[in-house]
Amino acid sequence: MVALDRWETAQKYERGFWEDQAEKLAAGESPDMSWYQWRADQLAAWLRKLGFQNLADGQARALEVGSGPVGLLAYYRAAERVAVDPLDASYAGNPVFAQQRASGVVYREGRGESLPVATGHYDLLVIENCIDHVKDMDAVMRELRRATTADGVLYLTVNCRTRFGYYMHRMLSRLRLDPGHPHTFTGERVISFLRKYGFEIIDMRVDSYTKALREDIKGPGLRPRLKAFLGVSEFLASVVARRQR
Repeated sequence: MVALDRWETAQKYERGFWEDQAEKLAAGESPDMSWYQWRADQLAAWLRKLGFQNLADGQARALEVGSGPVGLLAYYRAAERVAVDPLDASYAGNPVFAQQRASGVVYREGRGESLPVATGHYDLLVIENCIDHVKDMDAVMRELRRATTADGVLYLTVNCRTRFGYYMHRMLSRLRLDPGHPHTFTGERVISFLRKYGFEIIDMRVDSYTKALREDIKGPGLRPRLKAFLGVSEFLASVVARRQR
């Protein structure tokens, strides 16, 4: 768990990021948010491949935590779709994001540490690039376990670093040189973290650190090159896990 003022710094960073995205969308400088559709389709295909056809055929009750202004569930077929984010009031009041939202999704303001949802209700939980932004990631995992059905499935993604990058990023995060990410993960830490809270990993996909490093070295501006030099280039880990009874 991080201090309240540290989490508030991360939330301020997150709000600023999405406000900038809204301005770019309004000015036509950024593509619309239909890239969520690609991600939703990828998730559905992955779940089908793993034998969870019932979660990809439009019948599941799905919950997304840390959805941002629109969320993956806006483009995912499900019988019930609920999206929770602590900054929802800010997003809902932005006309650019309001027109991007799906009418079939129930958007709620709330924190992952105290989800405004029923217990044991959801078949599918989605938490994309969020767990490293929260105040208390252990409390969030307890809430995710509470919210899911006895054999519910969790889809989680998070940016990871190498072991060296983990320790370097911890220092940068404490100095608030990376204000948006109070927590840091390695691929191994993702596995142990999910198991600690009773989720059995069914499948895991980890992107290439070498590719991420090369992209940062060639990236525009100083920031990506600094990340490469400091060894904190991040690569995505994606997990499908099932709640153990």
